[in-house]
Parts: sequence; C-alpha cells; structure tokens
Amino acid sequence: MGGAHENLTDHHGPGHRPLRECVGRDAPPDGAQAKPVNIILSDFAFTPQNVRLHHGQAYQLRLMNRGSGGHNLAAPEFFAAAQISPADAAAIAGGGIEVGKGESRTLRLVPVAAGRYNMSCTHFLHAGFGMTGSITVD
Repeated sequence: MGGAHENLTDHHGPGHRPLRECVGRDAPPDGAQAKPVNIILSDFAFTPQNVRLHHGQAYQLRLMNRGSGGHNLAAPEFFAAAQISPADAAAIAGGGIEVGKGESRTLRLVPVAAGRYNMSCTHFLHAGFGMTGSITVD
C-alpha cells in the first residue's frame, strides 16, 4: 500500500493488525447502513469528549471544525483497530485526520476491536489545553 500508513505498527499485541492491514479489508458499505456520529472540534475541545461506539456497527464519523484554526483528531490505536472505507483511508495520516478551519471530514468505518482508545489534537499545545478525549468501543 505504501504512503503514510507504511510506518504504522501494531501497538496492541496479538490479535490486532496494523492500520495498513485493516484499511479496505471487509470495508464498511458506502454509508447505506452507517450510523452518523458527529464530533465537533473547537478551540481546545472535542464535543462529545467521550465517544461510544459498538463493534461491528458501521459508522459515518463526521468531524466538524468550529475552531478559529486548524485541528485534527489523532487516535492511531482506534484507527488501527477499525475497518476504514478505502475511499476515506487516504485522509488518515500518522494515525490522525486533519480538519481545516470551518471544514468537515467524514470517515466511514467499522470498529472491530472492543476497547478504550485515546484521542487528541496533536497541533502544538492543543492537547495541553485540554483537547483530548476517548473513543470507547463495546
């Protein structure tokens, strides 16, 4: 596959695959049965701060930046443990997705591994100002 995903490795141990092995494999349908979930990125906060998903359920994860500048949602372990639609996989780089000021991005995915995954904005000092949260898959 190459590209930005080539360097991602398995940080969960046995039973979890690197992102490059999950992207496109048994990918979710193109939104036909996907449940919408909105996450608002504002200045130093995610709303909701804690997202709950069910494994095996297809989702349309819509990230909406309402902040005064760019933000991202970095959750490398979550993305590595999910099936990402091939059409959306290129938007994920280094375990995160960038969302410019006033922009929205939609990812179609299916979480396949239960667990609690950290998310944060990796822009300079944003996590330090509180732009962190979690994604729980049950």
